[in-house]
Amino acid sequence: MKKIFLILLIIISSQILISKTYKQFPSEPITLKPYTSFDYEEIDESSAIIKSRIWENVYWTLNDSGDEARIFPFNHDGKVLRANWYKEEAGVYIPDAVNVDWEDMTTDDQGNIYIGACGNNDNIRRDLAIYIIKDPFPASTSKTRVFQTIDFYYPEQTEFPANPNNFDCEAIFWAKGKLYLLTKHRADSKTCLYRFDEMELFKNNPITKLGSFEIGGMVTSAEASNDGKKLAVLTYNSVWLFESETDDYFNGKISILPIKAKQCEAICFDDDETLLITNEQMEIFELKIYQLLPYN
Repeated sequence: MKKIFLILLIIISSQILISKTYKQFPSEPITLKPYTSFDYEEIDESSAIIKSRIWENVYWTLNDSGDEARIFPFNHDGKVLRANWYKEEAGVYIPDAVNVDWEDMTTDDQGNIYIGACGNNDNIRRDLAIYIIKDPFPASTSKTRVFQTIDFYYPEQTEFPANPNNFDCEAIFWAKGKLYLLTKHRADSKTCLYRFDEMELFKNNPITKLGSFEIGGMVTSAEASNDGKKLAVLTYNSVWLFESETDDYFNGKISILPIKAKQCEAICFDDDETLLITNEQMEIFELKIYQLLPYN
C-alpha cells in the first residue's frame, strides 16, 4: 500500500511539474508575423536595430560582414530614408571604418551610436572593437566619420582559438551610463554578461565579466530600455526579458517567449512596452512585452 501511495505521489508531483513547466515554456513556439519589411533590397542581412533617441521616427540597421561600412536609416514602416540630395543609394557610409563582423549596435542618451565589430565565430580575433559615431541626420547625411574607436578583449580568453569556443558576440547594449555585451556560445547554451569599465583610446581595454546565464540557445542581439531597467535578449528561438534596478539582470525578474521568426538577429525597444525584431529575410516584427511568460 505504501508503495502504491508513493507511486501515486510521484505521478501527481510530475504532472504538477509538467503543468508549471508548460506555462513557462509553451510546447509550441509562437510564430511571429511581420507587420512590414525593409523596402531596400540591399538590407539583406539585418544584424542590428536601434531606435534613434535624437530623431523622430528614425531607426538604424546594418548588414553583417560582406557589406560596406555603412548603416541604414529607416522609419517604422520599413521605408529606408535617404539624404534629400542623394537619391541613388541608401545608407550612411563610414569611410574610416571597416565592416569586419559587425554584429550589433546600440545608442545612448547623448546621441552616440556604438557599432560592435565583435563577431568572433572562430574565437581567433585579436582586433575586437567598438566604433562610436554621432547619430547622423538622415535627411542631410550620406557620409559620417568615426568619433572614437574602443579596442577591447576578454581577460578570460588565453588561447586563440579558444577552447571552449565561447568568445563570440552578437549583442551589445547601453544601460545606466555603461556599455555591455553578451557572449554567443558554441560549446554550451549559456551567455556571459560583460561590462566595459574602461573605454580608453589607444589601448586594448579589458572588459569585466559580471555573470552567466543558461539561456538555452545562441544570443543574436540585445537592447536595454532607455532607463536601463529592462533588458531584452534575442536568440534564434526565443525572446527573453530581464528586469532589474541594477545591472544584476540575471538575478532579477525574468520572462521568456519561444518564437519562430526565421533567422532573427536584431532586437530593440520601440517603447517601454513594445519590442521590434528583424530577421535576415528583411522582415520586421512587433512584439508586446505582455506576451512574454514568467520564467522565475
